[in-house]
Amino acid sequence: MKPVFKSAVAVACMTMAAAGSTQAGVVDLSLHGANVFALTDFKAPSADVEGSILAGRDVQLSNYSVNVKNFDAYGSYSLIAGRNLSFTSGSIKNGYTYVGGTASVTQSVDVYGTIRKGATNAPANLAALGTQLKNTSTSLTKLSTTGSATVQWGGLNISGSKSAVEVINLDAQTLSSVSYFNFSNLTAGSTLIFNISGTTGGFNGGYSGFEKYNVLFNFYQAKDLGIHTGLTANILAPLATVNGGSGVINGNVVVDNWLSSVQINANHFFKPTTVQGYMAPVPEPETYAMLLAGLGVVGFMARRRQRAAAR
Repeated sequence: MKPVFKSAVAVACMTMAAAGSTQAGVVDLSLHGANVFALTDFKAPSADVEGSILAGRDVQLSNYSVNVKNFDAYGSYSLIAGRNLSFTSGSIKNGYTYVGGTASVTQSVDVYGTIRKGATNAPANLAALGTQLKNTSTSLTKLSTTGSATVQWGGLNISGSKSAVEVINLDAQTLSSVSYFNFSNLTAGSTLIFNISGTTGGFNGGYSGFEKYNVLFNFYQAKDLGIHTGLTANILAPLATVNGGSGVINGNVVVDNWLSSVQINANHFFKPTTVQGYMAPVPEPETYAMLLAGLGVVGFMARRRQRAAAR
């Protein structure tokens, strides 16, 4: 490699490295309008999801209502099941239903339109989406903290830095032990990202106050997640199973398995947010393409300068 080209490549690499060190990325659950995504199974004996449901494998419902608020996923779907659907009573409103395998739906179920089937015409790659959300969960843990959460008199004092995005680390045992919350030094409408450690977690007690913010609880280690409250926030727990429980969630839910009658409402969905220092675990293919193209241009210009100097 000629010295001039070597120098040009070095400059390009240093420039990109400097840009990467200060980059800000967009945190997005990428649910394409869905209210809830179970990476494996979604099974519920009663209750409802006001928006649409995604499940990587099976959906099993009874006495259930889906998408009454008309929040379709992937453009026009109320329910997407990667494998099988079993539905004994209730309704699927407003959007289409897709089933990758078999559909067993009784006549007492009110289904909007026809049920679309077939593994070759799936409207979404849910396996890829599941992998992406696991990576997102892991990447969020690498963010620098900006706030704190401390226990006092049975409550949790959440304090921030008046930033547009607050990142707070907390263990699941502490979160499940408190019954109320106090907020200080936060900007109204800001994004609150809680990175929750621990393999067993849950929500108990009163959760008022979170409705003022764009909230994401990231349970990046949890295998078991209990819900026994009314919560206005979004949950990212791609390794966890929700079994039983009570109450209601206002927001997006991402879990591995949903085996619960907790109600899920279609409001306060997580708003995609630019976060300083956030970076996807693996660069996208187009990033490599841009790098190679940039180096190619640098090399071309260096060679032109060499030829011009030689004349």
